[in-house]
Amino acid sequence: MMPRREFLRRLGWGLGAGWALSRLSWPLAALAGSPGPRLALLADAHLKDGDEGRPEAQALARAVAEIRALRPRPDLVLFAGDLAHKGNPQALALGREILADLPAPPLMVMGEGDGLPEAAAPWRRLFGEPWFSQSFPLHPYRGVGGEFEGRVGELLSPSPPLKTKAIRVLGLHTAWCPGPGGPVFRLGEAQRRWLARELAHLDSATPLIILSHAPLTQIFRPWQQWTKDGETLLPLLARFSHVLCVHGHVHGAGARGQGSVVSTENKKQKTENQPFHQGLPATAWPLPQPWQGTPAALRPGLGPSGCGWGLVALQAGDFHFLPHLWRA
Repeated sequence: MMPRREFLRRLGWGLGAGWALSRLSWPLAALAGSPGPRLALLADAHLKDGDEGRPEAQALARAVAEIRALRPRPDLVLFAGDLAHKGNPQALALGREILADLPAPPLMVMGEGDGLPEAAAPWRRLFGEPWFSQSFPLHPYRGVGGEFEGRVGELLSPSPPLKTKAIRVLGLHTAWCPGPGGPVFRLGEAQRRWLARELAHLDSATPLIILSHAPLTQIFRPWQQWTKDGETLLPLLARFSHVLCVHGHVHGAGARGQGSVVSTENKKQKTENQPFHQGLPATAWPLPQPWQGTPAALRPGLGPSGCGWGLVALQAGDFHFLPHLWRA
């Protein structure tokens, strides 16, 4: 019998083969000659259980295979939560097995589907604490013919060079909490104090990527796209020149199939700095935007059209976001 790991790898390659053969038509070609670091972004797999035959598991395997096919390979992979759908430990274990085929170990935050705060033990056992702070040095470009030969933690230098030699990636845990107007996400005082300590010793020129499951900005409360205390982070981030907040949960990445240049340079007064917030597509199922109305059923299994993943490249201090959305 074929080992499950090999089965998942072949399944992913089969599903992603058509894209891999034609990937130069994707907007990634615009970044092919860029010496900036590349971060692959995944979110919202919503695996129901440990069954690798379910559509959600096959979609995640497809995304992993497509990310593995990138040339140059990404220097880092971020996962924005909801690997599982209802905190199923077997689903988390299957997700870890699928993600093991990524070209770089992922940095991951926890979503409400991965277990509520009082039941987060399986997540911690498999993935560690649900928030983190890691610095990655920006080393000189060492590629040949557009190929990069490196390892996790060795990102490429943007050109012209930034005033800093590192990029900081911070993962925040947006905890699902009941409230008088319905459930919302919260960071909590302890996590905000931790973040303040992490940021205090960083140079203001350090590019920041902040990963969370729920959006740190308040989007649409009826769908719980709402972090109650997210705005309390603004004073902590105001002095930094380049801040990109990346989140899952919304199951969408804005303009479909279009790349964007996200300039996060702070051209305003420090007290007015507003980080840029970028939602990510899900691999499980797409949802419409809030202004399109509430869908009849919020459930997995409706993909893959509109699902996918994304890529961020850092060039001269600007974050370039490119979504890759599946059509079939």
